[in-house]
This record gives sequence, C-alpha cells and structure tokens, in this order.
Amino acid sequence: MASGNGIDPGRVSGGRLDRRRLLKGVAAGATALAASIPSVMRPGHTVAATTTLNVLALQWPQAPAEQELATQRFAKQTGIAVNITQTNYGFMEQRIQQLVEVDSDEYDIYHYDSQWIGGLVARGALDRLDTPAYLGSPAATVKFDDFFPELSYRLAKYPAPEAELAAGNFAAAAAAPVYGLPWSLNAQALWYRTDLVSRPPETWDELREMAKGLTKDGTYGMTFQGSRNADYVTCDFTAVMLSFGGRFWDPATYTAEGHINNLGAVEALRFMRQMVADDKSVDPASGGWGFDERLAAILQGKTAMALCWVPLLGGIADDPATSTVAGKIAFAPSPKGSAGQAATYGCQGSGINGFAKHKAEAWQYLQWLTSKETQQALMDVPTAGFLSARKDLKDATKYPWQDVLVSQIPIVRDFWNVPEYAQLLTSLQMELNLGYVGRKTPEEALDSAAIIHQAILDESPDNPATAAS
Repeated sequence: MASGNGIDPGRVSGGRLDRRRLLKGVAAGATALAASIPSVMRPGHTVAATTTLNVLALQWPQAPAEQELATQRFAKQTGIAVNITQTNYGFMEQRIQQLVEVDSDEYDIYHYDSQWIGGLVARGALDRLDTPAYLGSPAATVKFDDFFPELSYRLAKYPAPEAELAAGNFAAAAAAPVYGLPWSLNAQALWYRTDLVSRPPETWDELREMAKGLTKDGTYGMTFQGSRNADYVTCDFTAVMLSFGGRFWDPATYTAEGHINNLGAVEALRFMRQMVADDKSVDPASGGWGFDERLAAILQGKTAMALCWVPLLGGIADDPATSTVAGKIAFAPSPKGSAGQAATYGCQGSGINGFAKHKAEAWQYLQWLTSKETQQALMDVPTAGFLSARKDLKDATKYPWQDVLVSQIPIVRDFWNVPEYAQLLTSLQMELNLGYVGRKTPEEALDSAAIIHQAILDESPDNPATAAS
C-alpha cells in the first residue's frame, strides 16, 4: 500500500534525515555482493552495452542497491545498461500521471505503488504480462506462482478482489490479468523500545494502557502519523480500523456508506483521537506529522512505540549513525482488535511501460531482477531494507525486520487500487485528519467521508449500477 512515504531515511540530525550516508552504505554493500551473485543470463560473458533501459523508481533504500547490482552484473552479462531514476514518493504518482497522459516512452519500466495499478491499467500504461510474450513464453525464467499470493496478487493483478484476498480465497483472483511483478515489499509493524517495553502489546487495548505508563521524561508512549498529506494518516488508521471491524467500502456493490463510517471505523478513529487528547500518550504535534517526522520520533527516542514500515526501514534501526537508540528497537506484528488483526500493506510492483521502446529488454531485466539469485543478493544488503516475495526465499531471512513481515503475510490488508483511488484518498485524508486533531468528531468526519466517497463511486464506470444503466 502505499507506503505513503516521502522517504529520506538516514542520519538523524536536528530533526531532519540525511539520506546520503544511508545510500552510500547501500551502494557499498551492493558492490561487495555483486561479485558473488551467480549469473542467471550468460555465465562468465561480458559484452559492451548496446541498449539502455530507463527505470522510474521510488526513492527507497533498495533502489541504490538495485542500481549497483544491475550495473555490475546484469549490464555486463547482457550488454543492456540500466539507468534507475529515483523519485520521492510524494511526487512519483504525479510524475507517472504526467508521463502516461502523453503516452511517453521515456521510461521502459515503472516501479509503481499498488494503489496506482487501476489507473495505470485503464490508461494502457502497463503491458499485460500473462501473455505469450512474457510469462506465457516457454523461455520465461520466472513464473507468477513463484511469489506469495497475499503479496503479489494485490500489487500485480487487476482487478484483484480485496475482500476475497483478505478471506484467503486466492482462486477468486487466479484468472485476473497480471500487469507486474513484485518489487518492494512492505507493511507496517509495531516498532518498540526494548529498554522500555519488556513484552510488546498483543492488542490495541493493551497498547493503549501501556502507552499511558510509558509517557514520561520527554518520551511519549506511542505515536501516529496524523498528517493529511500523501496517505499518512490513512496508513495508520487502516490497521486500527480493520481490526476494529471497519471497512473502506464494499467493492462488489461500490458502496461506501455504512462501511467507512460504520461503528468499527468510528471507534478506530475515536481510539486514535483519545490517545492524543485524553490519554496524552501521543504527541499532539503528530496531527501534522508524516513519514519523516514519525520515523525521526522513533530514531531520536521520542516515542516508546510506533507503527512503521518493515522491512523498508528496519535496517537503519540498529545503525548508531542513524539512531540515538540503536540496539534498543525491536519489531512485533500489528496489534489485534475486537474484530481481528490487520497490517497495513505497502508493497510496490514493477511493470513494463505499455509505450516503451525496449519491451523485450525490459522483460529480460524483470526476469533477472526477480530471480532467486538477485533477490537473495538484495536481501543480504541490510541497508536496502529488502525482503523477497519469492516463496523459495521465505526461510532465507537474516534480520528481525524481515522476519516480522514474513509473520504478517496472512494479515496484510490493502485499500483501493481502482482508478478513482486518488480522489478517494484525498477526501479521506482530509476527514481523518480533522477527526484526529479534534476539528470534527469521529462520527462527523467519517460520515462526511462516506458521502464524498459514495459520490465518487457512483460516477465510476466500473460501478455495477452504472454499468447496468
């Protein structure tokens, strides 16, 4: 899901995060590994570059590692150079929209967020991969079944019925078209201070009580990201809401009213607001916090617990150059609620631009990138914050921040990935923020969101009622 993240992980200094040091470490680790990766293309063969693939990627820690490995191994093995352009999350979606509006062939491959797939498919900006030219080819070295369906179906198949996936009914989406392969895996888990928390809370109610006692000496017990920018407050709200029995919508009927504002959803937003206003165990400034501020609070020791992304950022938690509490952070699954347990999904996929010039070369690259050897190499670079979606690498984890995502695979939950996603998210962000900071009651905020969402969904050409008329 959106890891709605304007990510700049790195050294904490004066409340800001400097990524140069982190990226330098990623590149160094990748360089060391590059020489040891077995060739999956043409062993021992080096040729001059004859084609350059251009890849548009999110500015995640793994991108420098991918670039280094592509340069040192893939380019030398195939003669295909790879240039990865990294873009901050906050600008990436707008950038892709600009490109697809003009059928641009500037990039051959897009690394895209899971929520964007509906819009990209509608615009023809991703080639379908379950075809004879790609996954259906006898020469293909990767199969879609190589990956965990809980992770890959949500980010690469469209349409993929989230309700069925949440129920574990993957057969319902088995025939859905494939438009990408897994790139970056991510979910929010509970980060906690081991010097302050002897045992992580298993439920949200337990977390709330623990947070009260942990709030002292300039440290808050818990923190949320409550900003209305990007998808920040929605990401934290998702896990709480779903575990309390809320739902974003009914995708079968395109109905929002009675779902996003049902009792479970209202109770979830009230729970978050009460931790700020009544318990005072969450920093009130968090109403303006996004990804960077929440991460800084964790790494600077300003909070005892917080939801945050793993494995994407787990690798920096123990780095003294990054964290003032290095060695004192551990990870646990997202807590349970009265209606179950959910971890906010934040995975990205990689697909071939439907307007690309070099589709054959792009497919060659995606097969190399998702091969067992390359995926293992990326997993072995700690600062890359990477976990593979390949089933045959499930037991190849080395770090606790990789293990916690593996443990959460059955409970990852996404929100919309339909073309109307941006409209739905923008309105929900506003209303959740107003409820979180106390400008509206939780009921008022979510009732308003439900009305807006229903109006958006009523106009969708994919709405069954619209299609029938």
